[in-house]
Amino acid sequence: MAAADPSPQSVTASQPETLPRRLLAPRFWPTWLGLGLLRGLAWLPRRWRHALARRLGTVAYRRREKRRGIVLTNLRWCFPELSEAEREAMALRFFQRMMQSFLDIGVLWWGSDRRLDTLVAVEGGQHLQPHLEAGRPIILLAVHTVGIDFGGTEYSRRHPAATVYRPARNELVDWWICHGRRRGGGLLYRRDEGLRPVVRAVRAGHALYYLPDEDLGPEQSMFAPFFGIPAATVTALPGLARLCNAVVVPFTTVYEPERGQYVAHVFPALEDYPSGDDEADVVRMNAEIERLIRLAPDQYMWSLRLFKTRPGGEKGPY
Repeated sequence: MAAADPSPQSVTASQPETLPRRLLAPRFWPTWLGLGLLRGLAWLPRRWRHALARRLGTVAYRRREKRRGIVLTNLRWCFPELSEAEREAMALRFFQRMMQSFLDIGVLWWGSDRRLDTLVAVEGGQHLQPHLEAGRPIILLAVHTVGIDFGGTEYSRRHPAATVYRPARNELVDWWICHGRRRGGGLLYRRDEGLRPVVRAVRAGHALYYLPDEDLGPEQSMFAPFFGIPAATVTALPGLARLCNAVVVPFTTVYEPERGQYVAHVFPALEDYPSGDDEADVVRMNAEIERLIRLAPDQYMWSLRLFKTRPGGEKGPY
């Protein structure tokens, strides 16, 4: 690490701010057409857009058999107390909410600040104030809900923030996703860039929007309970918190239909974290992630292969 931390102004993410000309090539024209449609849908009234999302989500649930199989497998493992009919209903709601967030993303990318103010809200912001006022680095412990982009963007509209992401396969889609996520001034770093630039950004005053709830394989993981099942769990959080002298603040975004808003919920920072026992801290992290998921279980990304890595060479469920 560098001997001295840079100022926030000197921290930059390795992403092009302007659209590269190569993304105007004919092979990207179908993608441009899709983006134009997405932008057009953003101007529809919310109730129309969400009605369309329910229909499209139902179609996706019925036709995307492989993806539906992953979702139902995860739900069977995590919610054995539910009946199969209850899990199927939850899976259907997930597909509908996922489609809703996809259609709403156009508002996030192209809508006015006034529209964003009506679409996204924050609850529990007072839990951040003592740390912001003290200049304490912050790691937002978040989970992959359908609303992750809405909560992350809303935070970065209010405070400096950075996150780590996995690039999309389509280069044009990847540029627009990054462009949209940077709308509030947030920084993005690819996973393959490592943690060095992330640590610099956090030390310089950017909260890290951190989502450790993916199975990234055995090399950088340990098996920790997740809904009572051993899951390959990323172990970096305790070390990051220690390296940055950061507080860890649980953070999740859920769509609340009675309000018609994506609500970013901020919770009090974890006490005595890290504890000095990294294994215990990772187990505690998973318990916190599970608590966040249970706030709106039908909005979690059950389409992730959460249990693909199994202990002792056990065959995966997918």
